[in-house]
Amino acid sequence: MRCAIAVFALGDAAGLPISKTGAAIRKQAPVLVQNLLDVMESKTPSMEYIGYTSCPLVTGYGKLVLAEFDYNNNPIETFPFDQSKERWSMYKLKKQVLPRMYWNAILRGMA
Repeated sequence: MRCAIAVFALGDAAGLPISKTGAAIRKQAPVLVQNLLDVMESKTPSMEYIGYTSCPLVTGYGKLVLAEFDYNNNPIETFPFDQSKERWSMYKLKKQVLPRMYWNAILRGMA
């Protein structure tokens, strides 16, 4: 007799071929939750994680390029401007906003 077992993981425990970032886990969590709910209701999992990750690349003091992409390295830009250009605003995002968001929101399940 065969038994089907569903395995759910996210973050570092999932062993996905992407950068291990807070941005990635923030996109993984809703997929995991919806698919877990689907399985608990005897449904087929309905969501798929496309491999989104975000890598803030510091290119100089006060300069940063925010690289966001999927499993196939296709850009997935979430800001309404060309993210391939170095920006002081993205540097400030990484230096001041992202650490606060990680510790005060992401870890508490609020982002």
